[in-house]
Amino acid sequence: MSIEIDTRVIRIARWLVNQETPRSTAELASDLGLSQRVVRYRLSTVDRYLRSHGSCLTKRQGFGLQVEASNELRKTIMADLMSRPQAPRVYAPSERTRLLLAALLWTAPGLTSLEELHEELEVSKSSARRDLQACEAWLERNGLPLIRQAGKGISVLGSERRIRRAMVQCALESVPEDVLRVQMGDDPFAREQSSMRVPVGLRERIFTLPLAETAAIVRQSNLADTFASGKSEVVFALFLAVSISRLQCGHQVSVEAGLHRSVMEHPVAANVMGMVAAIEEILGSELPVSEVVAISEYLLGLGALGSVSTESLAITAELLDQVMRIASEHLHVSLKDDLELKRGLSLHLGRLNIRLRHGLPIHNPLRDEVRARYPDVHAVGEKIAALLEHELGLPIDTDEVCFIVMYLAGALERARLRPVRRALVVCPSGMATAWVLVSRIQAEFPELELVEVLSERGYEALNHDEFDLVISTICLEMTNAPVVVVNPLLSASDVAKVAQYT
Repeated sequence: MSIEIDTRVIRIARWLVNQETPRSTAELASDLGLSQRVVRYRLSTVDRYLRSHGSCLTKRQGFGLQVEASNELRKTIMADLMSRPQAPRVYAPSERTRLLLAALLWTAPGLTSLEELHEELEVSKSSARRDLQACEAWLERNGLPLIRQAGKGISVLGSERRIRRAMVQCALESVPEDVLRVQMGDDPFAREQSSMRVPVGLRERIFTLPLAETAAIVRQSNLADTFASGKSEVVFALFLAVSISRLQCGHQVSVEAGLHRSVMEHPVAANVMGMVAAIEEILGSELPVSEVVAISEYLLGLGALGSVSTESLAITAELLDQVMRIASEHLHVSLKDDLELKRGLSLHLGRLNIRLRHGLPIHNPLRDEVRARYPDVHAVGEKIAALLEHELGLPIDTDEVCFIVMYLAGALERARLRPVRRALVVCPSGMATAWVLVSRIQAEFPELELVEVLSERGYEALNHDEFDLVISTICLEMTNAPVVVVNPLLSASDVAKVAQYT
């Protein structure tokens, strides 16, 4: 029996079906731009709808709401929700940011109104403005300021070359690599199936690019062996697809005369010239010479990435020594002579230099996790990034900083140089509650040494010099060690708070 549901029930149901772990009502309401009262009022209808499909909505105390269904059943439910004429598009905050970026970049340098953006996202204008702030920071890092024209709209300001590179970056950050590789294949059915893993608004933009066609051009060219492994094939095919799409919309690259001469005299230009006929067939018109130069320049950057080695550094030995000195001074003195760390950083920084100079995309999928788990190391990574920015004369974004942090944290973990943090747990609620909390802490923070579990009275009588951190379920007077107040079940926000001190 089909259950009649309104637009808000559809939005709530879609959001819940998309979640892999329990989520709170507050998170649901925030993501959808609804009040918690509106959400709670419709949860019973959502549950009735799910039960009509053989699923149900469960509420786990302290964790949140979760749809009980297999992956196949989730797909069936989602297909039904999408088939309804009033079905909206519901996005998580990170998805909304990517969608806004795509909307701005695909429209650039044209204007986009905030009205259009908030209608496309189906959130309030205030939510759309908050999402836009996150987009603005991303665009600034990619050298593309956001311009607001009163009464007209918003636009991205920058050269066509920067816009294309940012579009490639946006696609790489928004779509998993395995999905992009499927989109590059010859099986239309597989491409359609894989595209379902991508939010609709992004799917309509990124997957209308001629990616399968440009991938075929790359694989049939002299570059096939060069791109046999690694991500370069995906990146270059994506760049070609973006370039063709932009040309079809009337946006052409302009290049300086000096760059034109230097690039066209390079042997890599011959490889690009060998692809021109196939590109023109997709384009439906003649490929301008400036476009050949732009494609050759991008290809030069990808080729340079593959040629970097520890024997042929793209940064000076003096600069590398300065990086190692900062690491040893602020983290541990033995890092200065860590040869494995030095080799890893030299190779990475050489590639970083090339990426920055050629405007090549970079995305660190572990960025947020790294920042939360290693805040002290991240602070050192920012110092190193500031040095590199000064020496190289190029901005370094958060993704790159976190890659540097991963090398540093890896060296510390490998040599067991990270100091063991001694933690005290204060939980007066009872042994069952204390046992649950201790188990959660040990699972989330195996690096912590739990000294003791005490009541509030036991805490007051203890020598506070014997531990580095107090994790408590009640507010305590802070002495020598920081006190983090948490829920006995250690929620996700609690984990983030404790991570700042581990």
